[in-house]
Amino acid sequence: MDIWSITGISASVLVVSSFLPQIIKSLKTKSTKDISAGWPALLFFASILWVLYGIHLNDIIIISVNSVLALFNVFMIILKLKFG
Repeated sequence: MDIWSITGISASVLVVSSFLPQIIKSLKTKSTKDISAGWPALLFFASILWVLYGIHLNDIIIISVNSVLALFNVFMIILKLKFG
């Protein structure tokens, strides 16, 4: 594995992990009032575009990370609708 693969994987883990504190807090407090409704929606569509780009490049890291991010954003939208 080269340095760029390690860099990409590390960045992916950090980006995916960055959503977990907000998801956990929203579940614990049952509140999403401080979260803009547009934030997860915009990131969802961006993630879908990244997945398409990853498919074009045949890059499994881009595809997998952005698929997870898209799912996290769908989950945030559901939480926003439920608790917002």
